[in-house]
Amino acid sequence: MLLIIPWILTVLVEGGAARLFFSIDKKEQILLLLVNTVTNPVAVFLSLVLPAYTRIPFNAAVLAAEALVFISEGVILRKCMIWQEKEYSPWRMALVLNAISFGTGLVVSILL
Repeated sequence: MLLIIPWILTVLVEGGAARLFFSIDKKEQILLLLVNTVTNPVAVFLSLVLPAYTRIPFNAAVLAAEALVFISEGVILRKCMIWQEKEYSPWRMALVLNAISFGTGLVVSILL
C-alpha cells in the first residue's frame, strides 16, 4: 500500500493536469501513465530508503528523488512524443506536472 497510494494519486493528478494544461491525447495519456508507473515507485522508495539507511536527511532524499524523476520523465517524454507539433516542451511538461503532483502530495501529507 505504501507504493500504491502515491502512484494512484500521482496518476490521477498528473493525468488530469496534463489534459487540462497541455491538452494531451489518449495515446500521450497512456504514455504518461506508463512513465509514472516506472518513476513514482522509484521516487517513493528512494525517499524512504535513503534516510533510513544513510545519513541523508529526508528532505534531501525527497529532493534528489524528485530531481531524478524530473530528468527521467523529461527524457522519456522528449523521446516518445511528437513535440514539433506542440506549443510546449517535454521539459516544461515534466516540470509542471511534477510540481503539481509534489504539491498535492505535500498537502495530502499535511492533512493526514
